[in-house]
Amino acid sequence: MAFEESRRDNICILTLSGQVTDQEMSELADYVTGLIGGTEAMKVVLDLGQVRWLNSMAFGVLTGLLQRLRKASGDLKLANAHDHVISVFVQTQLIKIFDLHDSVDEAVTAFLAE
Repeated sequence: MAFEESRRDNICILTLSGQVTDQEMSELADYVTGLIGGTEAMKVVLDLGQVRWLNSMAFGVLTGLLQRLRKASGDLKLANAHDHVISVFVQTQLIKIFDLHDSVDEAVTAFLAE
């Protein structure tokens, strides 16, 4: 898995691509954790459009990132998730804590509306 970072209105957008491995999810967690600590709230959008599946560790890492960001007065929104990934969020009840959007634009707009 690789990820690219872009910024829009002080919102960090991370576009993930490729196969997601445990090591790479750990690297993503370290990267996002490194972003936390600035003077302003960290708002992150993860674009999952190029990710076909996530394993259980990936869901655990995402949950941990969400908690760390919220503790630092930030937040995490997910965008472009494929139906299979969304179905796992629904089955595991994680849909209740994660904010999923159909597109990056929708996620950014949601942040700007807060």
